Amino acid sequence: MKRWTIVLTLIAITLGANADTLELTDGTVLRDCFIRDEGVRLLVWENMQQVGGPAREYPRSAVKSFKVERDDSWDARPNLPDLTVTFIELNPKLAGLHGRVHYDQWGRPKIAGAPILPDLGEESYLKPEQLVRQLKLKYQPGEPVTLTAHVKNVGFATAEPFEYVWLIDGKEVSRGRHRGRLGEMQEATFTLRWNWQEGFHHVTFRVVTSQREIATINNEVTDPLWGWGFFYIVNNKRLQVWHTFRSAYGTFCFEDYYRWHIHIMNLLFEHAIFPASPEGIKARVRLDRIIVTDDVDKAVQSLVAQDGIAYHQGGWIWRDSPEEKAGKWEPPTKEWRQNTEWSLPHELGHQLGLTDWYALDYAGHEHHKMPDNGDLVAHFMTHPVTMMHWHGPQVWSEADAGYLNMTWDKPRGHFGDHYFAIPAENFLRIVDVNGKPVAGAKVEIYQRGCVVDPSGQPGEEAGVKYYPVVEDGNFDYPVSKDPVIVGETDADGMLRLPNRPVKEVRTLNGFHRRPNPFGNINVVGGRGLMLAKVTKYDRPCYYWLEITDFITAWFRGQKDRFVMTLKTPYRSVDSPLPPRNVKVERIDEHHVKVTWEKPQTIRETQYLDRAIGYRLYRRVSSDGLNDRPWFPVATVGPDTFEWVVDLRQRPEDIYWFSQVNRFAVSTLGELSVESELVETLLPQKP
Repeated sequence: MKRWTIVLTLIAITLGANADTLELTDGTVLRDCFIRDEGVRLLVWENMQQVGGPAREYPRSAVKSFKVERDDSWDARPNLPDLTVTFIELNPKLAGLHGRVHYDQWGRPKIAGAPILPDLGEESYLKPEQLVRQLKLKYQPGEPVTLTAHVKNVGFATAEPFEYVWLIDGKEVSRGRHRGRLGEMQEATFTLRWNWQEGFHHVTFRVVTSQREIATINNEVTDPLWGWGFFYIVNNKRLQVWHTFRSAYGTFCFEDYYRWHIHIMNLLFEHAIFPASPEGIKARVRLDRIIVTDDVDKAVQSLVAQDGIAYHQGGWIWRDSPEEKAGKWEPPTKEWRQNTEWSLPHELGHQLGLTDWYALDYAGHEHHKMPDNGDLVAHFMTHPVTMMHWHGPQVWSEADAGYLNMTWDKPRGHFGDHYFAIPAENFLRIVDVNGKPVAGAKVEIYQRGCVVDPSGQPGEEAGVKYYPVVEDGNFDYPVSKDPVIVGETDADGMLRLPNRPVKEVRTLNGFHRRPNPFGNINVVGGRGLMLAKVTKYDRPCYYWLEITDFITAWFRGQKDRFVMTLKTPYRSVDSPLPPRNVKVERIDEHHVKVTWEKPQTIRETQYLDRAIGYRLYRRVSSDGLNDRPWFPVATVGPDTFEWVVDLRQRPEDIYWFSQVNRFAVSTLGELSVESELVETLLPQKP
């Protein structure tokens, strides 16, 4: 009877499951499937019988939409074993610097705070290599290391004896047989001695069994041996709760689900392909330890050795809530456990030293307003669709890729020191609507995270003045009311940003904070945002100088010189005359009409003044002009003086702080040379 009950249960699971829906861009719809989201791709089991085994891969570009929606049959527990390789531990461990990097009032990082770390005074900020000379930071070629694979039965029936194989770079190096049986939630360990080799090597541990299991995708783990080793700390009772349901990974196992997220990180590293990282990110991470405990707080304390150093490269701790400490354990919601936990790769990115790019978002302040409607001049981070701005499913940014590629073999513990990667010389190139230089434009630059020191004496470089700021350790000020840099563009529209004095510092990762336009930039990025006000013809325009642009240029190889081009709506010397009396009026909820009049005639039959047409532009938001620039709506002939605009037709950009609509019209002269843009503001709906 028992066997027939099992068979009937499996039939019910297979036939009765209501599950996910996947819609592809070609119109194909897959229903009642099971989806795993890995960011750049979706892995799909087409039915319940496939769950836990190989899945079909769909690149994200082929996916229009998907919905994860599973009934209770997803969590039905098969009476089967399930052998999983939970992690492979590597010993001896290398030293990390987590908890041992401290910051002074100028934002300088310093390695300190452990008995084994010497104090060199001020030299500690410039000689980090001297501070860590007693720490083991790398393995030597030929050095014996021990690899320990942890195998656990996370199914609901006893696992029979099985074989196992060790491989290095895909080649078998050892084989054996576990002759005992493993009961539900029991574990066995297997070791391999190996002589360390430099380079990018992988270790694989594979379980080989002929017994039917809940899943097979967890029978094998391959780890990058050069990868940074993470730890997990988790209460044993949490593991027991996770054993009561099936996660998005397809098994009834906490360790499987969260080891999968380490795999996702490496997959997204591989796909972070940019000009600064044409082969992606070569750095990798691996799960080195899972510390299962009945006392999480005590386990956390054990991470630090007697010499004051934590021998890991970061990790994650599942803290117990007051309710859980009182014995009330509840499973995570279905929405949580049946999907990818995108917050975890983001948070583990912090463990590697990556910062929150959303710290560069800025809602604006009363100090700086748009002249036409009084909106605060706001900023939303350049290229926000990235792991360290949103929590996935995106790859890491180009700046992140450059940082991790440069420091892949360094201990983790520094945070945000890539903010110091600023080119030696930095220029603003101010151009007009036709891309020609704007000479004699006044440039005033304000900075977030600081206040100009009223008692300080300004300095000057190449005719550009800079003003000292108050160094009180507070990097949370709004954009300064007074400028920190003031200058004027030369005949080529260029302005060299001065390298403001700093308290110099070097990090073990190889970054050096020297004099630079941002001054004493801190590692969270408070001062990584400057507002440039460019004024010509009594017409101010606002632009944001975001530190990521400078960092990215540095990682692309522009370490000596970087030029940032800012396009203005100003005219050229050979521009035609502008249109007159540009207006906008609302027709209905979704449509507006823009009207204008032809330019004034000043020079009869002058070919520079000949209008061959008009170009209509639109801009959404009150962000900087280089954040959400003007985009063309229509180009019309010389006898057209109105155009109806559908407000629903606009670039799918991110208009976070403001939805205000501005319109502008320019005159097109011969060779499509444009006049200045004549702007008008669409009033907000009453």
